[in-house]
Amino acid sequence: MRGRIQFVLGLGRLLVELRPHLRGGRWLLAAMVASSLSAVGMESLGVGLLVPLLSLLLGGEDAAPMRPIVWMQSALPGKSSGFYVIAFCVAIVMAIGAKNVVLFLSQCLGARLQRRISVNLRQALFEKIHAADLSVLDNHKAGELTNTLITESERTLRFVESVLFLSQRLAMAMFYLGALCLISWQLPLLTTVLALGVGVCLSFLHRRLRRGGSDITGINQDVASTAQESFAGVRLIRATHSRQRFVDHFKLLLNLKAEVEESAARSHALLAPLAEIIAVTGAMSIVGCAYVFLVKPGLMLPSYLLAFGFVLLRFLPLINQIYAYQGHVLFMAGGVRKVKDWLDTPVFPRRPFGEKEFTGLRQGSRLEKLSYVYPDGKRALEEVSFEIPAGKTVALVGRSGSGKSTLASLLLRFRAPQAGRILADEMDYWEFTSESWHRRVAAVEQEAFLFHDTLARNIAFGLENASEKALHAVVKLTKLEDVVAGFPEGLQTVVGERGANLSGGQRQRLALARALIREPELLILDEATSALDPLSEREVQMALEAATSQRTVLVIAYRLSTIRNADHIVVLESGRVIEQGSWDTLIEAHGVFSELVRTHAQ
Repeated sequence: MRGRIQFVLGLGRLLVELRPHLRGGRWLLAAMVASSLSAVGMESLGVGLLVPLLSLLLGGEDAAPMRPIVWMQSALPGKSSGFYVIAFCVAIVMAIGAKNVVLFLSQCLGARLQRRISVNLRQALFEKIHAADLSVLDNHKAGELTNTLITESERTLRFVESVLFLSQRLAMAMFYLGALCLISWQLPLLTTVLALGVGVCLSFLHRRLRRGGSDITGINQDVASTAQESFAGVRLIRATHSRQRFVDHFKLLLNLKAEVEESAARSHALLAPLAEIIAVTGAMSIVGCAYVFLVKPGLMLPSYLLAFGFVLLRFLPLINQIYAYQGHVLFMAGGVRKVKDWLDTPVFPRRPFGEKEFTGLRQGSRLEKLSYVYPDGKRALEEVSFEIPAGKTVALVGRSGSGKSTLASLLLRFRAPQAGRILADEMDYWEFTSESWHRRVAAVEQEAFLFHDTLARNIAFGLENASEKALHAVVKLTKLEDVVAGFPEGLQTVVGERGANLSGGQRQRLALARALIREPELLILDEATSALDPLSEREVQMALEAATSQRTVLVIAYRLSTIRNADHIVVLESGRVIEQGSWDTLIEAHGVFSELVRTHAQ
């Protein structure tokens, strides 16, 4: 009993927590519930009319005092008993027919409701994942996110579907118990004890299904992550002759998944027959006891016992269905918790962006005592201060882990400053709308991400109305003309997964073109040439020199030769600014920058 109560309470909590994300139309849900209850009521009416029908068929004195018969005789007086038998038969057929019509309507409404919930739930989940803080996303594999969005959300939908059916069957069971109360108060009491007893006997299967549902969530996550990583790293896998290791590992995960699913299938398959055996055994015991202790002593009419037997025959399948749906709910609950965890993830930013429009830099940008600490306690930046004058190039250098990329992510508003501020023309950059800031600030990262799409769409990504003239202009500016001309389909050439059909230098120049077509007021180059060979680096560097003239640029440099002409250089060490100035000034100071230059020259 305690387990039943905990199950109901846990189910209620999950539904309440999911309710804001199951937007599917309250009126649609209300109509479905109303039609379901109407169907149950009509079936109960049909079952209730069975008692007076049996009384009429049996004849005798027990037919006279029954209220439905009295009502029928009052409405249609002077008719024969055969006429009343036919009338009750017609009424029962009409009630059952109406029940099935309304039940069909309920199922149609349920299908539409599930479709709406499916779209809304996945949309809400997709939006939440994309709105999550980067520090949260960094701790989860792409395969895990895909599994949650596709597989676990599907299990959540099956959970909701099972809950709806479970609720419907419970309502039908309650109506049947109510019908039994019209026959005898002792019989529904014994029937309720029987139903609860079946649940107690099946509790071990429900516990097994609950554990299996939790296990399958983790296994699904591992399967999706392994598949995604193997596809993304197929070149490395082949280069290191590791294909068989991945195949064996994937096979192991699939076998483990199959074992859990097979165990769950066995438990599901065992639920119905075991419930039926226990329920039928108990039901026959109740019927036998009712005959011996109620009918034989004259405390119950035989027609009541026959009606009870018929209702019981309708009630027993409901018990099987209720516990079967409960098993489905328990097995799917693990996926629901996974989805709910993501739906409850706080969105970024917690401090809302402002409403001002960012139209461009007139004076420049200034960082004042900027600090940032990662969730694991690692301090990335500590009171960093420097200026990025409009129309100038500022270079940011330092050893690996000094905080350069973290600073770039703060400028791009991927993360929020925890102390200090960033000003754009003396205004806090957080006061600008997200759309206007990101429309005027662009970045080229060390590893350019390209979509499996055409050259044109990759360049114009994020812009709705990029003209052909603008595309060709930026292609010329980034020296991609020969690349485009080398493909028969030109700008309509599909670049492949992550730009697999392009060289490293071509991908970087394409990423630069994507940044420049936005005509950014601030261009951030985050080690844009560090992963390239000397020839590719020279190609990209030439494109950069042509593209960054008279622009406000922040260069995060690994190869110091690329920043020789920077207007200002800022040196970071362990998240702090330790030097800043021009190239010549820093060389003459014989400090950290001078040491970095000598090290790179060797």
